[in-house]
Amino acid sequence: MEKDIQNLNHLRSLIERNVNDPLGGMILQTGHCRFLAQALERCQRSDSYGEILSAINGILMRLEKLRAPVSPSLFVLGMYYSCLAFSGSALKRYLEGYISLRSPRLDLESCAPLVDALLVSLQLLSCQDPGYDTSEMRSVVTGESADGCFSEHNLHSIMCWADYQDPTQSVGPYLSLLARLQSDRTLQDIWDRMTKRLHPESPHTFHSAYGCVKALVDVGNHRKAVAYLRQISKCANGNLPSLSDFEGLKGLLAAERVAHAIPQLAGKEYLSILEAQLEDMEKRLGITWNRRKSVHTSISNPLYISSNQPILTIDGDSAGYGSNMRLIAEIEALGCSKSMLELGRVASLLDEFEGDHIRVFIPNEDAAPYDFAWFPQRSPIELPNDSLLEGIDRNEAWSPSALGLLRVRPHRHGVSLVAECCLHLMQLGYLVARPKSAQGTLEAAQSWEETGHIVTWDRAFGRFIIVFVGKSREPLDAEKQWFAPNISFGLDAVMRVCPGKDLPGQKDITPQFGHSYSMYFVDADPGPDLVFETM
Repeated sequence: MEKDIQNLNHLRSLIERNVNDPLGGMILQTGHCRFLAQALERCQRSDSYGEILSAINGILMRLEKLRAPVSPSLFVLGMYYSCLAFSGSALKRYLEGYISLRSPRLDLESCAPLVDALLVSLQLLSCQDPGYDTSEMRSVVTGESADGCFSEHNLHSIMCWADYQDPTQSVGPYLSLLARLQSDRTLQDIWDRMTKRLHPESPHTFHSAYGCVKALVDVGNHRKAVAYLRQISKCANGNLPSLSDFEGLKGLLAAERVAHAIPQLAGKEYLSILEAQLEDMEKRLGITWNRRKSVHTSISNPLYISSNQPILTIDGDSAGYGSNMRLIAEIEALGCSKSMLELGRVASLLDEFEGDHIRVFIPNEDAAPYDFAWFPQRSPIELPNDSLLEGIDRNEAWSPSALGLLRVRPHRHGVSLVAECCLHLMQLGYLVARPKSAQGTLEAAQSWEETGHIVTWDRAFGRFIIVFVGKSREPLDAEKQWFAPNISFGLDAVMRVCPGKDLPGQKDITPQFGHSYSMYFVDADPGPDLVFETM
């Protein structure tokens, strides 16, 4: 497959020239469609998932007309893009094609991308349309329909986890998917088989189980979440191993019914849970515990000992309260909340820390000659949003406008790909840069220069994102499309960053955006997923 294929028009042209007989069809599908898959991945930069699905369908029709053999991998490609587009009907069509070939079950390498794609799609839907009905997709994935009927032809039947010989290999994300789709039969089957393999010496397996419980909490099934926690505790001899290290612990404790059950089920782990929550609370107060010296210190200055001072004074101050690391801790704790009041606490902190600067690590090699910093500021750019907020009570303490919520959507030929790769962001300030000094210190004499990026928080996936908007502290024309092929300072137009520390190294299934699109549309986010509480 030629590497200069950048869009579907290029691909169609190549196919029309070269795929005109069965041999050409076989060459197109060489290596389990590996080269075709790479070409389609490049096409994502300029074509929607729906258009890619249409192209795959056209390839299948062409092969059928030529009476050329069809590789099972071509149907797997169709299933993958159906999952990205969250189209139950398309997934069903390609699934039936795969089954018709009587191919073996998919291996883990083929199953994992399908699961990850569905999880990302569901996460985006939770921000865009919280009430979206997932029953059609559940029916295709598990065979379970809303009327209680069951179809044997379902995605689960061809996945590696349907094999009873090895049913729980890397099953954590799949369990979470089944829970988010509100599966009953298939979820219970996989869960029962996984819990038989739980033992106290397998912390990773327990985290997979906790991930399923967290997914149940997220969809509001607190009763089943507690029941599953009871099963986990029973398997671990009255304990909940490593729950204190589980990244979704805060979400579990936010559910009253689950929080009430945890002390009864956690056993010896309960002390570790309390300690983890205390450390989180301390971090948000700007202090941390030095185990070696048995003292509290400022989170940003380990030499500043605060143990002889009140952790929190009557005025709400603490020894590390002025540390801007407290701002980062609060954003990480509350930034994905659906509560307008909790997001308002983040906005208030941005006001409090305006004028500070926080070091930002940029992973790009081209950015190595520069130091970068984030200057906190609430809503550094203004977005025209009156039409988006019709019907919202203007007397609310906070609104999407006051919080600085925005959407970033890739565009192609003036058409938004909003349902596919939309970023739901909260403005946090703007990014500045300057050449590194000879001493390598952040406080070099040279003044900062704005890069044209704003610093934001991704509400859907919990990460810091910078977005190029040209002028980072001016009103933005929401109808403007930003072209960003040649950004200065070695930066991408839209990219992940990590203020105050290096980027984490763990696997990240969240969608990439920045380098993939040369055109995108920035406008106000009405926040349909948010709860408008009263003070």
